[in-house]
Amino acid sequence: MNPTRLTGKKAAALACLLAPSLSHAALVHRYDFATDGQALDTVGTADGTIYGSATVSGGVLTTTNVLGQLSGGLPQNGVGLPASTVSGITGAFTIEMWTNYSYGGSSYTTAFSFSDGTTSNYLLGTPARGGSPYPSSIAVIGGGVAGGEQLALGQYFDNGPHHWVITYDGTNLTYYQDTSTDLAGYNTSHSYSATIAAPGLDLSTLTQIGIAGGAPYGDNSATGTTLDFRIYDVAVTPSQVVALNALGADASNAAINAIVVPEPASASLALVAAGGLLLRRRRSA
Repeated sequence: MNPTRLTGKKAAALACLLAPSLSHAALVHRYDFATDGQALDTVGTADGTIYGSATVSGGVLTTTNVLGQLSGGLPQNGVGLPASTVSGITGAFTIEMWTNYSYGGSSYTTAFSFSDGTTSNYLLGTPARGGSPYPSSIAVIGGGVAGGEQLALGQYFDNGPHHWVITYDGTNLTYYQDTSTDLAGYNTSHSYSATIAAPGLDLSTLTQIGIAGGAPYGDNSATGTTLDFRIYDVAVTPSQVVALNALGADASNAAINAIVVPEPASASLALVAAGGLLLRRRRSA
C-alpha cells in the first residue's frame, strides 16, 4: 500500500473533521430591531415576540420600568425568544448588547435573561443591582454549573449608551463593559471581579429567554432602549471585543463575521499543518 496515499486519505478525513469546527464559530442570532413592530432574527430563524408595553420603532427596542418577569414561560414585558435560539449552544458562547438604559437605583431590572423558568437555573444580566453600590451584574446559577449563584460584576449603567459583551469559553465567563473589565476603575474600587469560573454552563438548557425582560424573579424591564442583541457560538477574544466595539451597533452582519470567523487562510494553514503532522508520524512509523 502506498504510504503517501494512505496519509493523504487520513489528512482528508481529518480535514472533514476539522473544517466544521473551523467554520462554525460565528454570529448565530442577531436582533437589530430595524423593522418597526417586529423583533426579527437577521441571521437565523429564531424571530422574537414583543410583549407588554415594549415597542420596536426607529431601530430600537424601548422598554419602561414595568414588570417584565416571566409568566407562563414568557416575558410580561420585553422581547421573548424561542427555545431554538440556544439549540446546540452547549459550550462556548458570546452575548453582545448595545443599550441606552437609565440608572435603576434601588430596583432590579432586566437587560436579558436565559433560564428554565426557575430561580435555580439562569444566566441573568442586570443593569444595576438593588443594593449599594448598585453594580451591574451577570449572574449565573445552575445550568450545569455546580454551587450557588455567582456574579460577574461591573459599573452600574448610568443613563447613557453602553456596549456589553459576555464571553464564555467553556470554563470562565467574563463581562466586558465598553471593552473593559474594570470600567472607570469601578471594580478595583469595590474589589469586584468581571470574571467567574462556571465550568459546565450549558446555555442550551436555558430555553426561556428575554431581552429587556423575562427574568425568573419579579424584576421589571430595563428602562430605556436596546439597540442590538447578538449571540455567537464562540467566546470572542479581548481583541475581538475591541474590534466589535469599534464597528458599533449598526455594523453589517458581514462586517461582524469578518471579525469573529477565522480567515480562510488560517483554516487552510491549520489543515495543512494537520496533514503534515500525519505525514511525519507515518514516516517515523
